[in-house]
Amino acid sequence: MIPAPEEIVLAGPAGWLWLAAAGTLILAAIAPLASRRLASIGALLSTGAGLSILGFGIVVLIGGGTYTAEWGQVLGLAPIALHYDGLSAVFLVALGLTSAAASLTVVGRPVRSRVEASAYPLFLASMLLVLGARDAFSFLLAWELMALLSALLVVGLRPTRSVVSAGYLYLAMTHVATAALLVAFALLATGSGGALDFVAWRGAAPSLSPMVHDAVFVLAFLGFGTKAGTLPLHAWLPRAHPVAPSHVSALMSGVMIKTGIYGLVRILVDVLGGGPDWWGVAILVAGAFSAVLGVLYALMQHDLKRLLAFHSIENIGIILLGLGAAIILAAHDQDALAAMALTAALFHSINHAVFKSLLFLGAGAVLAATGLRDLNRLGGLARAMPVTALAFGIGAAAISGLPPFNGFASEWLVFQGLLGAAGSTPVPPLERMGAGLAIGALALTSALAVACFVKATGVTFLGLPRSSAAADAHDVGRPARLALTLLAAACVALGLGAGPAVAALTRVAATLIPPGSAAVTATVSAAPAAGPAATYAALAIGLLLVPAVAFAVFALRRAGSARRVDTWTCGIAPQPAFQYNATSFAKPIRLFFGRLLLPEREIHIEYHPGTPFPLAMRYRSEVTLILEDRVFRPAHALSVRFAELVRRVQSGSLQLYLAYTVGAVLVLLWWAR
Repeated sequence: MIPAPEEIVLAGPAGWLWLAAAGTLILAAIAPLASRRLASIGALLSTGAGLSILGFGIVVLIGGGTYTAEWGQVLGLAPIALHYDGLSAVFLVALGLTSAAASLTVVGRPVRSRVEASAYPLFLASMLLVLGARDAFSFLLAWELMALLSALLVVGLRPTRSVVSAGYLYLAMTHVATAALLVAFALLATGSGGALDFVAWRGAAPSLSPMVHDAVFVLAFLGFGTKAGTLPLHAWLPRAHPVAPSHVSALMSGVMIKTGIYGLVRILVDVLGGGPDWWGVAILVAGAFSAVLGVLYALMQHDLKRLLAFHSIENIGIILLGLGAAIILAAHDQDALAAMALTAALFHSINHAVFKSLLFLGAGAVLAATGLRDLNRLGGLARAMPVTALAFGIGAAAISGLPPFNGFASEWLVFQGLLGAAGSTPVPPLERMGAGLAIGALALTSALAVACFVKATGVTFLGLPRSSAAADAHDVGRPARLALTLLAAACVALGLGAGPAVAALTRVAATLIPPGSAAVTATVSAAPAAGPAATYAALAIGLLLVPAVAFAVFALRRAGSARRVDTWTCGIAPQPAFQYNATSFAKPIRLFFGRLLLPEREIHIEYHPGTPFPLAMRYRSEVTLILEDRVFRPAHALSVRFAELVRRVQSGSLQLYLAYTVGAVLVLLWWAR
């Protein structure tokens, strides 16, 4: 799929759009450094750059062309080589749309520091380079820039202790991931005669031994899976995303973690050409656990941004389910079904970028209006923030997989891919059973996601305010409301227009699935088709008409006879304490999944002096994050103790170091005797 660098260059409308994006991002990075007053100009330039990236991605995706560019050596090491193709374009569309909206939300707002304001457009530029890198040097350079710049934006220049801890964890895990990618790339380079170019790797992939093939898969999944936030490599994600500024959280969750998905598809599918069944099964297992545990942990959260961070893990799991099914099907020459499953993964990558960015920006609007992220202190915001409430509600419906929004369209396609893997007779029974279990995991995930966002939306925006900050809230400024409106409209447009979108993505998937079939057609179509199988469009329209008709009938019956009265609460004026809060809403699910969540609670009751009557009661409930609390935390403590031991050995005494040397020489002499 990747041509030689001399075949095509960045030219034409796509080339001008790329150059406009790159130049605008450079100017956006310079503007805040020149003056703090120019920070808003930098945000506007970043918005324009996002729109240019979006246009570039659409041109490449629809036109089907490829674009390359190469610059001189960097630091005397190697040239920067870029190549953008259909796979790059899928993620460029996500990057362009979300970065334009995220940048628009900070127009006119004060910046934390000029350095951070300058780092933000460079962060966008690093992701643009990651999606276009065509060799190992260019990719790893852009990959490290993306990691360091995002860490700077998370931590900031004046961080608190908890923020520093989250930043250190993020940096540690992302560099472990980079180390794994270095080894994987070294294996691929060795197998291709020392070449660093992805084209050479693809040509040499069939000659790699099965052991090297499998080693590259494990290392690539470790490296890219960590960046994507896949269980059990997710520990950094729910700690780093909530503490970052909301527009940065939107980009990290919406796009940055998708670079991990991009890397997996690029290396496993495009370069290596797929693999054995156990690759797909391993990805299915990781996807199923990420989806189910991600949404369960999200349901238990009361911090709005932390809740959204766990939902990123869930949606990465859904994407992996599509990718795993595609690898299994391709291993048994089911090219059409494999392309459909891969299309589902790519489509959900775009959709998740859109609705998750919308939700994070909505959470940022709530935080800006109230200063709060605790759901139990919010409520009643729909009256003060109607635009934010409506946009957040659309994002909640989309992430819950409800029609006619985009989340439903891509999850419906993932279901079809898994059903194809489960019902395809060439696939062995064990793999078919795994696909069937993945279908159950996806169904459970969808149901729990609905419950989670009923909680998040209802507790945040409906009812009575639970604090003075919520009661005094006001909606955000016009640029932020415009950004929310654009993303909400995109959720609707990608849902109703799923047919054309999937047709374009299917062409990309068909070129990636070996041997590649131009005759592959998408199961999702733009218009209802005749026959026994109902298409997505027919299903979406039907499901949309049911509530619309019900609402119309209800409205007609109540027309002219509506009566407004106060809520009846046994003669007592309604109080915020009477409402369901986030804790009480999630308790039935917490009890049902108690053996998995391992909940812990503390109750403190203060009584009136000398009486058995309670004066005040405080309740705290937490769930046990099994991997973090039972695996990573003990492992971290063990590593710290080992480091303390090593520090004692390295005392700084010259005599002791000489003794070490003499002892080592004596041991070697004894060994060699």
